[in-house]
Amino acid sequence: MDAQLLSAIAAACAAVISLVNVGISSRLVRRQDDTRWIRERLPQLVTAYAEAVFQFERKVFETDWTVLSAEEREKLGLDEGVKALGILAEFEVFASPETVDTAHAVFHAADLIRMTRREEPAAKRWDLYWAWAEAKQDFLTAARREMGLKAPSVPSGLKAHRERSKRGGSDGGAGGEQP
Repeated sequence: MDAQLLSAIAAACAAVISLVNVGISSRLVRRQDDTRWIRERLPQLVTAYAEAVFQFERKVFETDWTVLSAEEREKLGLDEGVKALGILAEFEVFASPETVDTAHAVFHAADLIRMTRREEPAAKRWDLYWAWAEAKQDFLTAARREMGLKAPSVPSGLKAHRERSKRGGSDGGAGGEQP
């Protein structure tokens, strides 16, 4: 083999290797940018969703349903629920399946308060509230795990509820403790 042919083969190999390197680098940079964008968007979504679902729960839990007309009961919390569902739709695009599942669970727990309060305004009030609080804690834990953060601390009211539950205590009714 003469030197010119060897040089041509080496140059062709170098060009192929260079093209492969550029292609791989480009793909990695694009993927890194996509991941960075999701990492930047996810904390905003978690915060917005936690606030929206809290406003929904607060509206349906703290309202005195006995003074509402049937039409007012039907509409109670709908604006807050629609806002939370809009943010939840974004979670389905950006978050992991575990975070999405826990986001759905916290919304459904708040919606269950709304749906149950129609028939039983007082009977299940605190059981439903604590189910919502547990679902919210699960959501925040999953979201923080996905973002690479430690689990959030358990709110003092939820800690106290868990302790009372272990001891067989009650959270509602006469003498029951509230959050």
